[in-house]
Amino acid sequence: IALMASHRQTLLYIPGRTVYNAARTYRGDGKTDAKDAGIIADQARMRRDLQPIRLGDDIATELRLLTAHRTDLACDKTRAINRMRASLGEFFPALEAAFDYSTSKAALLLLTGYQTPAAIRRMGVKRLTAWLKKRGARSAARVADIA
Repeated sequence: IALMASHRQTLLYIPGRTVYNAARTYRGDGKTDAKDAGIIADQARMRRDLQPIRLGDDIATELRLLTAHRTDLACDKTRAINRMRASLGEFFPALEAAFDYSTSKAALLLLTGYQTPAAIRRMGVKRLTAWLKKRGARSAARVADIA
């Protein structure tokens, strides 16, 4: 992109879906880089509805970076919750099934302090409710009761 921009060439954005749909109209079953390059060149030459890529738009670049970072964080959170649920399923399957850990902050807070049935039983509902409330959990009494 930098090389093309330095030579003052116009860059167009062609969505992958557009290339995929256009590829079905070309002969040949195989997917090759040469075929894809030809399809993209034909689409860029024939279509007038493609958006040019604006270089040097700092706000758009920063927004893209922030969006990519947010996506990475969301994927990391999902991965961590899935690993935690797999481990919890081995040791405490009833608690694993009782909560939706991707949306319940209180359930995740519970697991930071108490991961075994014996520890939760020892705490009791009242003390567990107080412990969760102290850490800012919503619906602490309901979570403690379910646990």
